[in-house]
Amino acid sequence: MLILLEVRQLKTFMSIVKLGNFSQAAQHLGYTQSTVTTHIQLLEKELSTVLFERFGHQLMLTADGERLYDYAERITKLAEDAKNELDHFDVPRGPLLIGMPESLCVYYLTDLLKEYASLYPDVELKLKFGISSDFRFLLRKNMMDLAFFLEKNLHDADLVGKFLWPEPVALITAPGHVLAKRGWVDVKDLKGQTLIFTESGSSYRAVLEAALAKAAVHPRTVLEICQLQTIKQFVMSGIGLTVLPLAVVKEELAAGSLVALSWQGPDLTMNAYLVYHKEKWLSQAIRAFMKLIQERLLK
Repeated sequence: MLILLEVRQLKTFMSIVKLGNFSQAAQHLGYTQSTVTTHIQLLEKELSTVLFERFGHQLMLTADGERLYDYAERITKLAEDAKNELDHFDVPRGPLLIGMPESLCVYYLTDLLKEYASLYPDVELKLKFGISSDFRFLLRKNMMDLAFFLEKNLHDADLVGKFLWPEPVALITAPGHVLAKRGWVDVKDLKGQTLIFTESGSSYRAVLEAALAKAAVHPRTVLEICQLQTIKQFVMSGIGLTVLPLAVVKEELAAGSLVALSWQGPDLTMNAYLVYHKEKWLSQAIRAFMKLIQERLLK
């Protein structure tokens, strides 16, 4: 009976299990939620069983669902292995999903991504902006191929991280801000100030927040904004201070519309890493991307 099942239905089933609900699986796969529901209904009809059951808001696998998952993993992997074996192995092709912080994409990788897409038109290149904690989850679930991390260090036993470069990070504000007139600034000077941060989970934000907590310093307001350009506009208008990689504000610093404070607190510098799971099969598409990083950015 299993030979009648479609691999895409099994992949939908696996995505629901990994992500915990139908809506997130639909978003990840690029389907409508009704399509995801149809895939599961077809599987259940073909197998004459029920795969999921709900307890309140919690979605759980049935006993048959758990048994199917083991088969689904093996079937989808065999299908991918067969495709890779039968395709022209030495030509990069197929899907490639890369996670990266917005700052790295916009200020380092735009030209490289354009070149990669031009060199390897058969690769279905997809990008996902976010933070390292999100990428860890997706790499471990084999739902992402590569990811760029901005962190102090990388200690995950199940992840392989190639160090790329140190990324200077600074405390940034408008030239008219009261702290811009100081020769130097430490943690205590941030008491009562408005801080504008990227999303929670950013490594350099976490370093500053830890320093504030240790010194028992409380800012007046903390604003959380996802878009870098909006953060810069808020800071230039004098609303508050932010902490960002210097590459993000390079043009504004040169023009004098923003200034980097002489920070005397904990070192905010991060390191850029290119990361993949240690058990990940490195396809030709992945290898070609890593080679281009080496040739264009590390020499």
